[in-house]
Amino acid sequence: MCRRSLKMLVLLAVLPATVVAASPDRPTIGVALGGGGARGLAHIGVLERLDELRIPVDRVAGTSMGAVVGSLYCLGFHPQEIDQNVRQVDWRLLMTDRPDRRQISFRRKSDDMNHLWPFEFGITSNGLALQRGLIAGQKFASIFSAPDLYTAGYRGFDDLPIPFRPVATDLVTGEIVVLESGNLMRAVRASMAAPGAFPPVSIDGRTLVDGYLRTMVPVDVVRDMGADVVIGVHVGWAPGETPPGKEWDLPSILLQANYLLAWSNTAPELAGADVAVVVRQPDIPLYDLTQVAAAIEAGRRAVDAMRDELLPLALSEADYERWRAGVGRRSVEPPIIESIDLDNPTRVSSRTILKRITQAPGDTLDVPRLAHDLGRVYALGVFESVDYSLRGELPGVDLVIEPTEKPYLPWILRFGAAIRINNNNRGQIQLVSRITRLELNQLGGEMRADVVVGSRIGAAVEWYQPLEHSRTVFVVPSLFAGSHSEDVFDGSYRVGSFRTDTWGGHLGLGLNVSRFGEIRGTYWRGGVRTRVDSGQLDNPGDDSDAGAVNLRIGYDQLDNHAIPTAGIAGSFQTWHSRTSLGDTYDYDRYWGHLIAATTAGRWTLQTRVQAGGSEGDLPYYREFRLGGLRDVTGIPDGSLRGGAFGMAGAGALFHVSGLQLPYAAQWHLGAWFDVGNTWDQPSDASFRDLILGGALSVLLETPLGPIEVGYGRSSSGRGTAYLQAGIHFAQPFNI
Repeated sequence: MCRRSLKMLVLLAVLPATVVAASPDRPTIGVALGGGGARGLAHIGVLERLDELRIPVDRVAGTSMGAVVGSLYCLGFHPQEIDQNVRQVDWRLLMTDRPDRRQISFRRKSDDMNHLWPFEFGITSNGLALQRGLIAGQKFASIFSAPDLYTAGYRGFDDLPIPFRPVATDLVTGEIVVLESGNLMRAVRASMAAPGAFPPVSIDGRTLVDGYLRTMVPVDVVRDMGADVVIGVHVGWAPGETPPGKEWDLPSILLQANYLLAWSNTAPELAGADVAVVVRQPDIPLYDLTQVAAAIEAGRRAVDAMRDELLPLALSEADYERWRAGVGRRSVEPPIIESIDLDNPTRVSSRTILKRITQAPGDTLDVPRLAHDLGRVYALGVFESVDYSLRGELPGVDLVIEPTEKPYLPWILRFGAAIRINNNNRGQIQLVSRITRLELNQLGGEMRADVVVGSRIGAAVEWYQPLEHSRTVFVVPSLFAGSHSEDVFDGSYRVGSFRTDTWGGHLGLGLNVSRFGEIRGTYWRGGVRTRVDSGQLDNPGDDSDAGAVNLRIGYDQLDNHAIPTAGIAGSFQTWHSRTSLGDTYDYDRYWGHLIAATTAGRWTLQTRVQAGGSEGDLPYYREFRLGGLRDVTGIPDGSLRGGAFGMAGAGALFHVSGLQLPYAAQWHLGAWFDVGNTWDQPSDASFRDLILGGALSVLLETPLGPIEVGYGRSSSGRGTAYLQAGIHFAQPFNI
């Protein structure tokens, strides 16, 4: 510390004080902003304090989050502007690749009905393949809408108001890569592409990942940019942060080992800086982007601690204002789009992609609108990312759409599970696997096969074929076979069970109504066999044919199917079985459901209504069922049966703890009240027969779906303890 202070004082002493304050011959000051994940937001506080101390910054290099903050600063954003912007960012949405669920197609929303986990595996010619990162960072480029974020830097990052260098690592050679020109946002993404978290970024034929692998605080890079004085800012772990007497487990040991390795490289870098600012943030994990205010304040405190070393670099108020005016935001009018080009090496039709881009030649570039359009393209499920670049000179530019296909296509494999256990029913477990082949043809044909084992076993193969490039009209042929067992109750007491085997196929014709819903008509043909599984039941079994037409209208604008916090979803279906269509029985069946959710602060309120009825010779295996948590709570699952049903419920969830970020667990307390019953036929329905139910539960939201433990009680005097996992709130009981 003393050596660096002496060096700086000698440097300043050789220049007259008036020259240091006002002359172009003053020392060139550079700042090296280090990596550190969420802790890197502390750089904003560091830059704010340097601004308050009137210390000019003439050069900046950044690694990872240091590159993110550094790029905005070098574009001329005042530190206070950056501060205000990052506080408004919804990091929970930004750091998840899946678009806002309300914006994706109805078909992709319907995937949630099968309890599938959000992780994908690919099957390629080389075998099983994994995602290249947990988060693709698709939404990162839309944080800010300033046009120069996308137009500046193509002739070189020295042309920015403050010269800038993002630093990355070549994944193949291990070399440090100092990026000097090109697409600024892509360069920053490369610098922050932490292995395992984000996929690598390809630039000029090189595969680039996070710069921290080779240089955590790029002091030498700033020095090579011509800086006479370098301020190195370290925001990651530093000795002294780990409390003495810490209890170690395997994860914490591995994390600490990573910290120690990183520090062994960082310490020599900081030693090479003229001033080393170490920001200590022991309470902020690398991944917790929700603690923006705390990180920024930690940066301010770190500069305050180095105030005496930094003050010799300060300018007079007048000189600093002149410097600030020269590096401030340049007036940049949004560019005019002269043409829209598509760099499309993927299997998706270019016409399909361009139909989702609402910007047109002659329009003024609207970054939020374009980000929304790219999200619609990304929602096709085929792309690892959908990027863009602007080429040409202002005011007119060429907009180039640049989709990158998932490297593990063409086959995608997913798994899932659901468990339902209570003290009145047999436990139920369902394991699901799905293999999907996307983009079979230019119109977006898709084939998928499902296999289910456990309490319910079965398999299905489906071909989904859009009939034109907008993918509005489609046909769906499929084949299926399955078997499941259902408990039979006398009142609330289980007396036996019967097994139902089904097989057959269907052919559907449908219409997508924007991204909100779907209308589909389907012809079903197959067979059904029922037989007694256990107990002495009145129904001895049945062998029958199935032939029916089905009309379904669906609407889904929920933000989350597992635990919705906002939006509305509903459906209405009719089923008409006729002997003339090949069925053994003549009957009609109709039912619908509606669910809505809203959130205020830490409270989420949910409501759900379901009802249905039938006419004709309804077979036993087609009866409606009710019973279970949130479906007339307190009575056994499926213990109510009949040709008609109705129920309504409302509940509240209180968010107790947990980060609202991707793959993070969150704890909730829940309360639910409902009312409902089943009847032999619709004319028997009566408010006097309604059964009231209520439950209290503890809910853990995980990447693999909700896990819930609760106790419910009904007005019939029955109480039930529940344990269930992977059961989605928005899943209707009778589908």
